[in-house]
Parts: sequence; C-alpha cells; structure tokens
Amino acid sequence: MANTQAQFGFKHIGFLPGYNPDYQLTPVAIQSTYATLIGLGDPVMKSASTSPYIIQATGALATTQPIIGIFQGCYYVPSGGGAPVWSPYWPGAQAQNGTGYVINSPGAQFLVAALQTAVSSAQIGAAVNFTTGAPTTTGGGFSVATIDESTATSTGTTVSQLPFKIVALYPGVGNGSDPTTNYNWAIVTFNFQQYKTLAAF
Repeated sequence: MANTQAQFGFKHIGFLPGYNPDYQLTPVAIQSTYATLIGLGDPVMKSASTSPYIIQATGALATTQPIIGIFQGCYYVPSGGGAPVWSPYWPGAQAQNGTGYVINSPGAQFLVAALQTAVSSAQIGAAVNFTTGAPTTTGGGFSVATIDESTATSTGTTVSQLPFKIVALYPGVGNGSDPTTNYNWAIVTFNFQQYKTLAAF
C-alpha cells in the first residue's frame, strides 16, 4: 500500500543496544526573545557555540554545529504574566526565559518520516540530514521535521557532520511501511550530536 504524507518530527521509540533506557529529559534554557516556534520532536541546537540557549535547529546549521537533542516540551511564563505553564511546544517570544526539555542520550532512537523520496534498505547505516519548519500548533504542537533522503551518504568527510544515522526502516504495517513509495518512515539515531562528536560544544 502506498504511503501518505504524515510528518510528526522525531518520535522517540527506544535505544541502541548497550544503552540503558533511562528516558531522562535534560532541561535547557530558551531565551525569552526567541520568536521562532519549536515543536514537539524538533531537533534543537545552541544559538551559538558559547550560548546557554537553544534554538530550533535547521539542516544547514546542523552540518557545522552539532545538535543538542530532540525537543520534548517546555515551561514558560506567558507574556501576560501569571504562573508558569507547560506546553509541548515553544510558542515564541514570552515574558521570561523558558525551560525546555530534550532527549539527548547518544543512544536514543527515533522514528521519522522521509521528506518525500523513499528511504531504501540500501541506505541503512548512512548518515542523513533533515528538514524542518513551523510546527503544527493545533493538536499537540508537533514538529514537521523529516529526514531528507537526497542527503543520505555513507562516504566522504560529510558523514561526520550530518546529524542523524539511519538504523532501520519502519518495521510496522500500514502508513510509512512501504519502502517503495514516497514518504516512508525510518528509524534513526544521533550522528553529529553533542555527545557523538570530537568537537567542543
């Protein structure tokens, strides 16, 4: 059955062999003036190499600076004031700095949709980049990030600076499971990430 387009960001589904399943979330700071939305399941990175704040990562930035992890929601004080509220996504500039939470275990695995062209079994083990955009703010604030099959590579120096590595194709049934048609799903892990790079971060 042909797949249909369904973007949901990077959905945490487990860990690589040898990594303990602790499901720990790491708190990170979001600057109050940061106006870009960050969705549930978005890759995030530091706003600058020495900055304490995170931003929504982009595929272009992620080839020069390691990503931190995958966004899992935040607390923030609303612009109108009041008590901190929980949100699955960062809604843009607020009254005070927010506290986000990310999955950053170097052995974490994620389910993600292909941008368009199907990821094939021949690309298992390849490094790959991603695309993203404004999250869907209705129905949970989900990321629209996908992996970009056209960037998948297993040779050359670019491998060490692509943010994800393809571990497997989606083994389920139904949407996302057909590897012969567009928009299939794959399982990935971190490649160029703060705990999987020799570079300082």
